[in-house]
Amino acid sequence: MTQKDERTWAIFISLAGIIGMTIGLISPVGNIIAVLVLWLIKREQSTFLDTEGKEALNFQITMSLAALIVNMIFFFIGTLWTLSTFWWMSYSPNFSFRFVSGRNGIVWLINVIFSIIATIKASNGEVYRYPINLRLVK
Repeated sequence: MTQKDERTWAIFISLAGIIGMTIGLISPVGNIIAVLVLWLIKREQSTFLDTEGKEALNFQITMSLAALIVNMIFFFIGTLWTLSTFWWMSYSPNFSFRFVSGRNGIVWLINVIFSIIATIKASNGEVYRYPINLRLVK
């Protein structure tokens, strides 16, 4: 595999997480699946792709865990709010707790930023280590 091919596939692997998370309406772990499939296909062909794939996969696992934690926090707050308004009707009936529709927006934004940085590094043939990453796949 030529160095140009390696860089192209590393770019695809880095961007697969963003695409998978964007299409996450179908599967909440689309970002992990997208990176995992590309990494499994290309990991034997190049040390560079194996390293980049592991980093991207670990990062997408980290982002999915962060999204899960954010969702659990919002669920807990929403449950408390619902119970409090149910038990104590002294609150204004016109006031309602509204969730921000993009409560995972921060997680998605972090994913986009670091994936773009990884894509730029991959296009230059450099290995990128994500700063916010649980390195579960070794």
